[in-house]
Amino acid sequence: MLLVLAVLWGGSFFFYGVAVRELPSFTLVWLRVAVAAVTVLLAQRLLGQRMPKQRRVWAAFFGMGPQPARSARPL
Repeated sequence: MLLVLAVLWGGSFFFYGVAVRELPSFTLVWLRVAVAAVTVLLAQRLLGQRMPKQRRVWAAFFGMGPQPARSARPL
């Protein structure tokens, strides 16, 4: 399992290195977000869950979304 994880992790760096030279950065970001969104939606469907409909939940999502980017930058 560790070997599979190492291949996937290392492979992603290799392919991003190739993609950065061939595609604009906005396209790479858009593709990464699109693949993640489709993956999450498929996982929810397979688990029989639905997207939340309450505004409070979505407000929390949008509030938590930028947190990793904020914490990575020095103040």
